[in-house]
Amino acid sequence: MSSRIGIVGCAGTGKSSLARQVAQAMELPLLESKRITQDILERDGYDYGSGIQVERFLANTGRQNEILRRTLEQEQSEDFVTDRTLIDLAAYVVSEMHDSDTKVVADIFNTCQERASRYTHLFLCPWRNERASENKKRTLNPWYQLLIHAVEVGIMDLWGCSYTILEPYETDERVQFIVRGALTKA
Repeated sequence: MSSRIGIVGCAGTGKSSLARQVAQAMELPLLESKRITQDILERDGYDYGSGIQVERFLANTGRQNEILRRTLEQEQSEDFVTDRTLIDLAAYVVSEMHDSDTKVVADIFNTCQERASRYTHLFLCPWRNERASENKKRTLNPWYQLLIHAVEVGIMDLWGCSYTILEPYETDERVQFIVRGALTKA
């Protein structure tokens, strides 16, 4: 049986490190979101020192459609672990583009919803009321991250997604929890 594991959560919750370790422990391909967004940011000349929030820079029709297309291409494999799911993508689109062309937002949202059922396991890294560590790749405002978290939870509930909230364990404990959960449901 296939394992398509999605790690959901706002920036700074440890998704990427966790996904990397789960993929290694389960010997599954890792789909890293930064491979998609970093290419786009570099190509389009984003400057982390500009003061423009990275999510707002990415929030335009062309970039979001490219992120969606490339995410769907990545997720064609039968087995994978990803550090950004279609739930995350939909949450950022709704949060950042809600006052844009509503048809475009609806198209992205609906495509994400249609494909979200492909995940065999979803694990939510919950928001924490603390400033994320500076890596010059994310918005540090904890209230913005709470907004994203709330939208992600709302989307999963709206779409009827089955997901597990990860308690505030250490990363190694989270990895073992996910591996056990993925193997027992397989």
